[in-house]
Amino acid sequence: MAEEGTILIVDDEQNILSSLRRLFMCHDVDVRTANSAEEALEMLAERPAEFLLCDYKMPDVNGIQLLERVKTLYPDMFRAILSGYVEADTITYAIGRGTAMAYFKKPWTDYDLAGKILHIISTMRHIKDKELLRIFGTIDKLPGIPKIYYEINDAVTAGQSIDRIAGIIKRDTSLTAKVLQIGNSVFYSGKGSATLEQAILMIGLTTIKDMVLMYKISEGLGVSASVEKELAKIFAAGLVLNKAMEHYLVHSGEKYSKEISGTLGILSRVGRIILLIYHPERYYETVNFAEGTECSFDEAERELGYVTDTERVITCSFLDLYNIPFEILEIILYKGQPEKVSPENRLVAAVYSAMSGLLSAIGKGTEITDDKLESFSFGILSTAKLKNTAYIITEVWNIGK
Repeated sequence: MAEEGTILIVDDEQNILSSLRRLFMCHDVDVRTANSAEEALEMLAERPAEFLLCDYKMPDVNGIQLLERVKTLYPDMFRAILSGYVEADTITYAIGRGTAMAYFKKPWTDYDLAGKILHIISTMRHIKDKELLRIFGTIDKLPGIPKIYYEINDAVTAGQSIDRIAGIIKRDTSLTAKVLQIGNSVFYSGKGSATLEQAILMIGLTTIKDMVLMYKISEGLGVSASVEKELAKIFAAGLVLNKAMEHYLVHSGEKYSKEISGTLGILSRVGRIILLIYHPERYYETVNFAEGTECSFDEAERELGYVTDTERVITCSFLDLYNIPFEILEIILYKGQPEKVSPENRLVAAVYSAMSGLLSAIGKGTEITDDKLESFSFGILSTAKLKNTAYIITEVWNIGK
């Protein structure tokens, strides 16, 4: 295997293929090219690749159709689409469905396409570390993506009404109760009288979509009554993290992706849920160590000797199985190291890291000093805005106890 990765590029224009191949001339990469979807499938049958990049517009089938086939045949392969056409709705739908995991625009002369692809390969190799097999090997059967998630995702993507989305949720009694419980909690309305439609609006469509995914997957993993209270704490912390990120980003005056930021609080907790359900002794060992030493869950893991199979890596590996977009995976994986994240996602990565740190400190009653705020700024965030957000987190956290 080439040291930096194996890539297959698919495009019906030979000059495009030659140009893309040249981007990797100075790297130890095995780059193969195909002129059609049929040729690409033949080459993959002979030897799979780590990364597949295909053009959207091709004469035989479009790139999305090829990626759908590859997703079925080679689910571990990273799938990306390249397009110079305005096909935003189609590509957004494909990413939402997990068919495509990333999207790159033509022309690529104004950004480092090769660098982005190599960064993805490096990150995904970390996420797919073989050490994680012993964690996932204890799970009898991974639950599939629930049908209701696809229905809600499609409705949100299509811009359908709140009434339509509420109608989908109402078909699931336990899910309806969960949405109402969260919508009427102190993290949102706090009044206890919100309707389902009002709860959906207060929680937000992006958060609702991923909350449904996490709640139904948790059901599928088999949550016992003995851990339900702890599971509720994990979900609550994810919701507070979502609200804290939203508060900072809305007041930052900076541009950011709500589709990414609105999902991190909930999705980033999946590794902790897996540990709680399948490795409770390790979970409680880490929680108790963190509480006893006033350190974060991440820091406690390091002190206890968990290096490769950390909660963050478990989270990303699990989410990768469900084709969650790469932008979310890299932000979670590199928590506390926003400089390692793709430049366009660094603001959200820094805010996610900062809010995670603030939430951990506030939950333990640690004083938020100016020095601590400075350490959470990562050199790019406003300490004044962090201080204001810390105050909001403290108020919400204290009310929710």
